[in-house]
Amino acid sequence: MTNPPARNSAHGFWALLGFVVAIAVVLAARNGSGETFGIADHDFVRGGYLVVVLIFVGSALFGRGLGVRDVMRAATGWLAIFLVIVGGYAYRSDLTAVGARIVGVLVPGMPISGHFAGVAGDVVVISRSIDGNFAVRANLDKVTTTLMLDTGASFVTLSSRDAARVGIKTGGLSFTTPIRTANGVIQAAPIVLQALSVGSIERHDVPALVAPPGSLDQSLLGMSFLDTLNGYAISGDRLVLTP
Repeated sequence: MTNPPARNSAHGFWALLGFVVAIAVVLAARNGSGETFGIADHDFVRGGYLVVVLIFVGSALFGRGLGVRDVMRAATGWLAIFLVIVGGYAYRSDLTAVGARIVGVLVPGMPISGHFAGVAGDVVVISRSIDGNFAVRANLDKVTTTLMLDTGASFVTLSSRDAARVGIKTGGLSFTTPIRTANGVIQAAPIVLQALSVGSIERHDVPALVAPPGSLDQSLLGMSFLDTLNGYAISGDRLVLTP
């Protein structure tokens, strides 16, 4: 006794679906050149697509013989998912910036470039480390090295250990350049780094120094790199480098 109504319901569903699809196809063919019922054609087409989706979802729910309460609960769940997706798309730029800040906190010193940092262009942003300093992850001749930001250092200065990691043979260097450190004046060796990059910012033939063994625990990102930038600034817990 229930078969005829089911067949009628199915026929009605496919007829309504065909009608909506036909309207959408006709309006799409008009290239959005007019209005229908006072609604711009392209908006009307989008509404048609939404109706098609709702028909499919509705038929799936009602076809399972669910009660009104179950249908409403399922519809509310789908609506929540839809709103989350739309909200995520609408605020994608803000969410990207939040994600970049989280990465900056979890991985201090990691350079974050452009819109991922919530800034425009090729600007690079670095988050402050827990100890209050800016430990910058840089590539020296393609070797990842952590450099401590030091605006008081005239040159990028490498510890003997980091210089060896980069491939510099410290045994053949001439330690003749005096520099002042927290431990007093030391004699450093002048070198030239073929490439130094921080995030998307890359510089070539950067003048640098190598400290003698045991005299410097942490390599320094000094002015011989910073002076090549259009600007650098500390804003709160972020170091902003403008190429």
